[in-house]
Amino acid sequence: MRSPESKKSAHNSKLGIISLIAIISAAFLMRMLSYTAVTANGRITPVGFDAFYHMRRIFYTTSNFPEYIRFDSYLNYPSGFEIGWPPLYDLLGAGLALVLGAGNPDTHTVELAGALLPVLLGTLTVIPVYVAASALFNRKIGVFSAAIFAVIPVHVYTSQFGMVDHHVAEVLLSTAAFAFFILALKAARDAGLSFAALKNLPSERKLALPVVFSVCSGACFALLVYTWIGAPILIGFIALYFFLQSVLDLKAGRKSDYLVICSASSLLTVLLLSAPLCIGVARPGLELSAMFLSWFQVCYVLALLAGVLLLGAFSAYIASRKLDWWYYPALTLFAFGAGLFILRSFSGESYDFVIEGLKYFSGKGGILSSISEAGPLFFTTNGEFSLAAVIGNFGLGFPAALAAIFLLGLEWRGEKFLPERVFFLLWTGFAAYLAISQRRFSYLFSVNVVILTAYLLMVLFESLGVENEVKKLFRTGIKTGNLPEPNPDTGKNPKAKRKVKGKAKENSKAETKQKAKAARKSKSLLAASKPDYFKLVSALILIGIIFVPCIGIVAGFSKQAVLIDEDWQDSLQWLETSTPATSHYTEPSKTPEYGVLSWWDYGNWIVYLAKRPAVSNNFQTGVEDSALFFTSGSEEQAKSVLDRLNVKYVITDSKMIEGKFRYIAELAGKNIEDYYEFRKIQSETGYQTTVILKEELKATELYKLHQLDGASLGNLRLVHESVRSTADGNKAGDGNTVKVFEYVPGAKLSGTSAPNQTVKAELELSSNTGRSFLYYNTATADENGFFEIAVPYPTENTGNANEAGKGNEVAAGDGGVTAATTSGYTLTAGENSTRTGIRVKESDVLNGNRIEIEFS
Repeated sequence: MRSPESKKSAHNSKLGIISLIAIISAAFLMRMLSYTAVTANGRITPVGFDAFYHMRRIFYTTSNFPEYIRFDSYLNYPSGFEIGWPPLYDLLGAGLALVLGAGNPDTHTVELAGALLPVLLGTLTVIPVYVAASALFNRKIGVFSAAIFAVIPVHVYTSQFGMVDHHVAEVLLSTAAFAFFILALKAARDAGLSFAALKNLPSERKLALPVVFSVCSGACFALLVYTWIGAPILIGFIALYFFLQSVLDLKAGRKSDYLVICSASSLLTVLLLSAPLCIGVARPGLELSAMFLSWFQVCYVLALLAGVLLLGAFSAYIASRKLDWWYYPALTLFAFGAGLFILRSFSGESYDFVIEGLKYFSGKGGILSSISEAGPLFFTTNGEFSLAAVIGNFGLGFPAALAAIFLLGLEWRGEKFLPERVFFLLWTGFAAYLAISQRRFSYLFSVNVVILTAYLLMVLFESLGVENEVKKLFRTGIKTGNLPEPNPDTGKNPKAKRKVKGKAKENSKAETKQKAKAARKSKSLLAASKPDYFKLVSALILIGIIFVPCIGIVAGFSKQAVLIDEDWQDSLQWLETSTPATSHYTEPSKTPEYGVLSWWDYGNWIVYLAKRPAVSNNFQTGVEDSALFFTSGSEEQAKSVLDRLNVKYVITDSKMIEGKFRYIAELAGKNIEDYYEFRKIQSETGYQTTVILKEELKATELYKLHQLDGASLGNLRLVHESVRSTADGNKAGDGNTVKVFEYVPGAKLSGTSAPNQTVKAELELSSNTGRSFLYYNTATADENGFFEIAVPYPTENTGNANEAGKGNEVAAGDGGVTAATTSGYTLTAGENSTRTGIRVKESDVLNGNRIEIEFS
């Protein structure tokens, strides 16, 4: 028969499993809240920017499993681009698609698999969070950690339905690796692991447990290498912890054998599992690159392993010589600094590489300044202090975590400062640094936040005695038979009874007092058995403070999960169906016919939705060329960029003029103050900043295209602007934000006029939305009176239908409707020289033909 203790333990384990299953189910449902928004237009639209390229890779891998795209000619057009993303995430997506589609999935099945994968991985992450928290504290805190993690906004956002991005796998694998390492440290302490004890390994099986956990940790790290190119920074954390813990051990007079064994076992596993793939896929010229899978990862892990072994030996030497403990960190840091100095002296390129790597993870660097998610956690893109990102990512978990850190410092001081606790605190500081430097790493910090928040809740619950009150609440009540009955004879012997038999009055008084005492005791027990509702309500309020804001934030962004708006979807759908198709979309090793230029934010959208090559995309390829084109004040310079890159279409939107132009200017090597004047004007409510556009901005290619519809440009014509439906279902032309322009040779209107005379060509047009606009271009006659004006629009009727336009429609490329005109060009040279009704054919525009004009 089992003892009461074993029954209670089994009951608690069963309850814990049921709770964990319920939490996992809730986590899954929270991440599926975005399903309606993602599938709103009848198909699955990925969430974010990088998600679109992951989806492209998943489609390719599904058709060519297990091959994946390593080089893509549709990126960084026309040069193409080596893809730095490791393949595991996309292989998982393709594998899931093949399973769901029974080996032959259709388009919808592949999209479903890609959109569902982050939900599954995010839900699975609940398990290592529970394991880590339980190992550090207890199962109760583990359950609470898992519950908070199920709803914490930053991770739900990262793993929601449609967020086809490898960041969710980063959290899963890194948390699993750290959880296994924590288990290894605990098991090593319990087993008394040391080099001497390893001799007893066959007979002492418990000595194998920390090694097994360490190997599992290394396996997770190896999978992380296959998933994220930034994995080395998290693997390097093991070496950082090793150094700190060995210093503490040396100071406390403890041996670090266990630490060397666990760390070396983990790193050796990473090396053995990751080396084959990294070496196998290394490409010529990229054999030692940190931005691609290569020999770099192998050498890096090998260096960490060697460093751990050397530091372990050095620590043992310091201990054996009974030297002061501070010699160890001092000499180690000196050697590290000397190594950097030597590296800088003999290999400046390698030194710069190390420094740039540190800058990258601190959020500093040229291109990072244009990435909003790479900004500091506590500051907006304008440099203003704000808590919006903190609250939006963690709810009230961040301040709760700060309070928990303070309490942990009090509880874990002194002898309680165990290795696994040092590991957790250092892990928390490391993750916090990454998140504070770049808010996009908040998803990594979310694990530490939920564990700390759960710890704080349990401390508060224990101070309130919540567990005991909950037990009272669910107790059926105190049975009458269990209460003490009044017994006037309690404690009396027969002799005493006989002595007081004749004293009825005294006996009556004593009996009355005893009954009263028993009644009071019974009443006290009944009162003690009733729950304290104030404490229970207080506990519910504490839970609500943590959970309610998180759930509210998740519900809010899940309704608007899709970042690509209707304007871009409409424009890219038009681009795909109404322009000449490019070749080799499913065979991206070959160069397609032409490219599309826009700002890099939109590159992945263009490649996936329009199936067209992009000059610049979200890998920050081609950004310098795009910035140079959009800020160019010279039409000839802008044309040289388009010619060099073989661009056929240019896409703009209003955000490029408004919020994004600051970064476009910076990457072009210019200052925003060159284009905007910022003035502070005092009003009744205080000072307000007024922005005044300078002439330098109006002279840029971007302004002329988007704000002036290509006016004064002779080779770019508006072929489409986004269509947004009104409430009554009609198409509206006002407020459109996305415009597509075609680059053409342009017809040349030439002739003679007075020397140095300004000649102007005008044409009234109507866009595909029905919006009227005026195109114009000017030229100045030379000293002989000769002039030539390039114009991009024909006036002939192509025979295509246009719902909004009237009159002659102008075709784009292979016949897609662009703009409509009701008349020919009007040419004006001075006040008295005007020529109207000038006709231009599409062939004149596409071939750059010259049309001679004579003024009457």
